[in-house]
Amino acid sequence: MKLVNYLSGKGIYSVLLLSMLLLVFTGCGDDDDGGNPEPQYIVDVAIANGYNTLAAALTEANLVDDLQATGPFTVFAPTDAAFAAAGITADNVGDVENLEAILLYHVVSGEVMSSDLTTGDVATLNGATVAIDASALTVNGANISAPFDVEASNGVIHTIDQVLLPPPPSIVQIAQANSNLSILVEALTKFPDLVNLLNGDGSFTVFAPTNAAFADLLGVIGQNELDDIPEDVLKRVLQYHVIASAALASSDLSDGQMAATALGSDDEVTISISGSDVMVNNANVTTANIEANNGIIHVIDAVLVPSLETSIVNTIVEPAYFNKDFSILTAAVVKAELLETLIDGSANYTLFAPNNEAFEAAGITSLDGLDKATLTPILTYHVLGTENFASDLPSTAGGFATAIGTLNGDFYLTNNSNGVFINGNSQVVVATESGEALDYSNGVVHVINRTLLPEDSDDIVAIAQAAGFTDLAAALTEAGLVSALQSPEGPFTVFAPTNDAFQALYTALDVSGPADVDDTLLADILLYHVLSGRVFSSDLTDGLVATTLSDAQDPSDTNITINVGDDVSLTDYDPDVANPTVTSTDVLATNGVIHVIDAVLLPVDTAL
Repeated sequence: MKLVNYLSGKGIYSVLLLSMLLLVFTGCGDDDDGGNPEPQYIVDVAIANGYNTLAAALTEANLVDDLQATGPFTVFAPTDAAFAAAGITADNVGDVENLEAILLYHVVSGEVMSSDLTTGDVATLNGATVAIDASALTVNGANISAPFDVEASNGVIHTIDQVLLPPPPSIVQIAQANSNLSILVEALTKFPDLVNLLNGDGSFTVFAPTNAAFADLLGVIGQNELDDIPEDVLKRVLQYHVIASAALASSDLSDGQMAATALGSDDEVTISISGSDVMVNNANVTTANIEANNGIIHVIDAVLVPSLETSIVNTIVEPAYFNKDFSILTAAVVKAELLETLIDGSANYTLFAPNNEAFEAAGITSLDGLDKATLTPILTYHVLGTENFASDLPSTAGGFATAIGTLNGDFYLTNNSNGVFINGNSQVVVATESGEALDYSNGVVHVINRTLLPEDSDDIVAIAQAAGFTDLAAALTEAGLVSALQSPEGPFTVFAPTNDAFQALYTALDVSGPADVDDTLLADILLYHVLSGRVFSSDLTDGLVATTLSDAQDPSDTNITINVGDDVSLTDYDPDVANPTVTSTDVLATNGVIHVIDAVLLPVDTAL
């Protein structure tokens, strides 16, 4: 029924108000045969008492059938003369704008006789209030006059000498009633403070983008829906559409006028007028001067974008800034004061962008405690000073990782049949070619699944010592290999056995420690864990035979075989001891990379 549709569509009235309204227009009377009394609804009573225009209006608004219910309600009923004075007759009620809202504004809940009226504001079924003056017997200044206290079975009618016109709805209510502004309403409802502001007292000017305007914006910033946009960014955009200081009608606007917005005094919009055409920044005003009770709405065909966000669009910062999945990266860039650098229009960068999950994978779940000095080297390690599309990344098929210069030293890129990896444990999950979605005016963006951490400032031996590999450090010291593995002449790849692994070996050999092992054998064992060059986990393939730095007399004794399955294991020369398993990978040092294993590699057959 139309009333139900009206109430649910406007979102203004509660179910309780609807149920009360359905009770208004019922009455009582007698059957023709004198049996059970027949209800005399308020509509019937209105017709019987000469309220002809009111009855016609209720019929035109399709409210009559909906209102056949119990009450009680009080109706302030304008006379036909009162309707005529407002330009409304029984013949033209179909031409009256907002007819339902006007009629509902004349109905309040409860049966209140004229002698029981009290002075004050009373809510109507329109949602707005009317002002009762019990002493003067008026409602909104309209006189309550005879006949009053006209009773029906579900309420009472009081005659008034003016039509009551409801105040216009608030800015938010007008937007809610306009299906073409539903995305704007969806955006506003994410911020109760903005809804309260634009629903409350004040004098606002709102430039309201249409649904098509929001769809265009989402396309420009590469997002699918509002929920993709970080809420702080979306709120800034919404505030930029509000002038909080005045309700400016089109007649108040002038060409070249600039007006501060609710976003800030420095965040202004610019008005351009050419003949009858009005623009706000780059948006056309398509419908002007929609009056609300707290301001004016102008509908526009494009979303207004603040200057900060405008400077970010079509730069390598755009995909992170406008997507909440990259909020940690955006916050880090801002905290490190790198935003201006990365939106430089004259640059050509390559950004390997980690999302929030990528930061968590690297153990960074919060930026608390991380200052500019800490964040800057991490972030610049993700940026190349040249533009490199996916096809520009060097292939390492059949070889090991390639050093690539970033704004903060080298990282090491593997590009083989398994994919593209950086420093072994960070995979490029979106590799962009020229002209694709992540190709921007000042560079290209590739997405990675683990945040990159620059190489440790320590060498391999120092890192092992700091990580608690005390037995490895002791063995290296005993074998006189510390200085060799601290040498910058590497780089080296070290498969580092844990303390438990060394203790298991010493137990099997029935010795107490490295001092009890022949020095030559000990050196061969330790060098059997070292490869020349940086070999990352992403470089390891099943069946790969790697040559170690062991000095074993038989060259075949210097090789280990890589086994890649559910786990990665290493086959050494000793057939009787279980193969070590790689338990942790890709610890980057100044002169190489470390992988952790759970047993000691043996270059000789110990016959254990």
